[in-house]
Amino acid sequence: MIRVFLRSTDVQSIEQSPPRQPFISTKFIGHRVARERWESIEAILYEYILAGNGVMLRAQRDEFSVSVPLSGREIKGLPEVFVGIKWHRPRVPTRIWDEILTHARFSHDSTEFKEEVYLVYWDKRRESWQWRPASRSRTWASTIADDSLPEYAEACIELHTHPPEALNFSRADDRDESGKFRIFGILIDAHEKPKFRFRCGVYDHLIQIPFAWIGRLPQGIADLNEIEALLEMMLA
Repeated sequence: MIRVFLRSTDVQSIEQSPPRQPFISTKFIGHRVARERWESIEAILYEYILAGNGVMLRAQRDEFSVSVPLSGREIKGLPEVFVGIKWHRPRVPTRIWDEILTHARFSHDSTEFKEEVYLVYWDKRRESWQWRPASRSRTWASTIADDSLPEYAEACIELHTHPPEALNFSRADDRDESGKFRIFGILIDAHEKPKFRFRCGVYDHLIQIPFAWIGRLPQGIADLNEIEALLEMMLA
């Protein structure tokens, strides 16, 4: 498991770019050496880029392009490249997360907790971010998304709830989320002390990311990835 230790104040995490331009490539997986801070992504699935600030994994879809470090070791003589998400749409508004949290709290109480899946997607007709619950079956310890829903195929972000003591993605989550290219999240302890943990899935890579790459953290919700990154920096 890979974690990106960047704080919400990092400028590179909030850059936004215009919609990507179509590019026809014959390579599914690319390998490149950096020449400048940002270069267009050419591979169909994803590409590795060797840069001054490490080895990066980069990929793009309609809503965003992502560049995350697989290794942070300095490589002298090469330029540093962008690390973070470049959104091709407006970043996900706080409204979405407030509404999801409200739904998670009122769809069941804490004594009868059942996990729930939420999909966040760009609605092309409305030209705005929308969300919907999407569980096909639910228990205290698991949930299965209804992949027959049209929103499931289009989802940019897939979030599910966890009970208070489950602070990390599970092995079942790893299995379910491998092979996809989207952002994944867990909402922990929705009723008492809500917390988020997010990661970006780029097919066979699952890289934890700060919430700031996605949007503004709603009031009253903690970002576990950022808290842990700050603690690690203080103890280093």
